[in-house]
Amino acid sequence: MDAQTGKTLLAHNPQVMLAPASTIKIMTASYVLDRLKMDDKVGVSAYAAAAPPSKINIKPGEVYSVRELLYALLLSSANDGARALAERVSGTEECFARNVTQQMRQWGAYRTTVATANGLPHSNQYSTAEDLALIFRRAAQNPEFAKIVRTKEYEIQGDRELRNHDRFLFTTPLARGGKTGYTRSSKHTYVGMFQNQDKAIIISIMGSNKKWADLRALIEKGFALAGKPIPPMEPIEERLVFAKNHYGNSVGADEAYRPAKKSRYCSSKARASKMSMASVVAAPTAKKKCRKK
Repeated sequence: MDAQTGKTLLAHNPQVMLAPASTIKIMTASYVLDRLKMDDKVGVSAYAAAAPPSKINIKPGEVYSVRELLYALLLSSANDGARALAERVSGTEECFARNVTQQMRQWGAYRTTVATANGLPHSNQYSTAEDLALIFRRAAQNPEFAKIVRTKEYEIQGDRELRNHDRFLFTTPLARGGKTGYTRSSKHTYVGMFQNQDKAIIISIMGSNKKWADLRALIEKGFALAGKPIPPMEPIEERLVFAKNHYGNSVGADEAYRPAKKSRYCSSKARASKMSMASVVAAPTAKKKCRKK
């Protein structure tokens, strides 16, 4: 998609409804940014803290700023942070999901239905490649959102350093930030923006088995169609290894984390392999009144 005009440059099955995985967090962040201030405080409930990985291991009773949890949400794909923000805005995650769905429809994403704040598997949660591109284009018009998604690293309380899962930020100056997603059922998903001189494009992909390779091909083709061709991109993302105490090679980065030295976080293939990604996370048993802001 041309980021300036919204015109589709190239598409394949753009309206097929599939599981979006953690790209849902773009919608969560956009809804929160429209309703809360960055310095507002967010308390952590037991339900939020109990979210499956990936997470930043927030604890019941702790208090974070909206800013901290948004960075955790968009850089480290924090499922627990997503729940905490949802409860802060709407009272329950279920109410929040309904409200976000309504907003996405107002934005023109008519084939998107949100059932969770974090993208964990749910039978009634889906989107399309077309909708993801449209939603990201709209979200990126918010300066705070645009700033967060292009941030490589960010530190929150507890000496926890978050690192962005979008590897393109570390491998090409064209990258302007995006959001990865992965579950066993959804396979790899992604939506993000790239800029070459005065041309910016948005790439979205769903159901990929080879995310980085597919995305490189789409970036090259997108800029060619936009009239700003680029040289072939080197296959760097799969080989990317970070310095000691940071992320190393990761598989299923949106599935699981484990603590590393100095309270930093990295993905754990071993833990991810034990997860049942087909399970549906139960909603809170206590009924709470929905809040719509």
